[in-house]
Formats: sequence, structure tokens, C-alpha cells
Amino acid sequence: MRRFLVAITAMTVIALPASVAAVSLSSPASAAAASSAVSCKKLTGNISGNITISKCKPKSKTNKSASAPATSLASGGTITWASSGQTTTVSLTVTQEGTACPKGDTEYVVSGSVTGGSSTYTKSGDAVAGEACLTGSGNLSLVKKTSITL
Repeated sequence: MRRFLVAITAMTVIALPASVAAVSLSSPASAAAASSAVSCKKLTGNISGNITISKCKPKSKTNKSASAPATSLASGGTITWASSGQTTTVSLTVTQEGTACPKGDTEYVVSGSVTGGSSTYTKSGDAVAGEACLTGSGNLSLVKKTSITL
């Protein structure tokens, strides 16, 4: 049961990534208007450590990757963008399903929405979606030829 809960925690980041209440910092209207769905092609990490998403589009000089401790995201949470330090808070639903992962891995599908944060790269209301594989050793990666959107 603990392994399943930790896997859900890790997957919470995928959707970008929270039921966690966060104060959304206001940003200039021009920055909010510039926000569009962000799509990231890489997920790395381990359910007992940190998770990182990267290779995102549209490209950003100050938001090259986002990370968070996997265990802090079990019921949604906040990820931090590097190098800006801005945050994206997400609320997610994680389900175990599918057969797109290599044999022996478990597939998780994540859906939800961005609920806040200080990031001008994402905005509240943006949809979050992704599919990830969890290996027996606890490593996470995206299902091949998929991406995480937020």
C-alpha cells in the first residue's frame, strides 16, 4: 500500500503538475496572457526522492525544468521551476491503468489542473495530463512518445 501511495505521489508531479492550497501571486496581465499550455517530453526521478520534468515547450530561458520531492505530492502539490524559482501548484487524479509500459512496469495516468503558484509559465486553470511508467525499483519515466501537459 505504501508503494502505491508513493507512486501516486510521484505521478502527481506529472500532471503538474494540487489540492494543496496555495496563494497565487499576481503577475502582469501581459505575462498571464502569454501563458499557454506547457508540454514536457521528459520525466525522471524516483518515488522515494525527487521528480524532474524537462524538455518543455514553449521554450523558456528561465523555466527549463521543474522538480519537487515525490513524497510531498501525494494529494497534489507544488513544483518549482529552474532557474526562475517560480512555482506551479497542481491538483491531480492518478489512476493505474494501461499496458503501454514495458513488461514488469506499471502505468499510471494523471489528470487534473493547475490551481495556482507564482509561475508566469503556467496559469491557473491550465489542464494537466500525462502517462508514466513506474519500474520495480521505483524509477519513473513517461510512456514512450508521450508528454506531460500543464
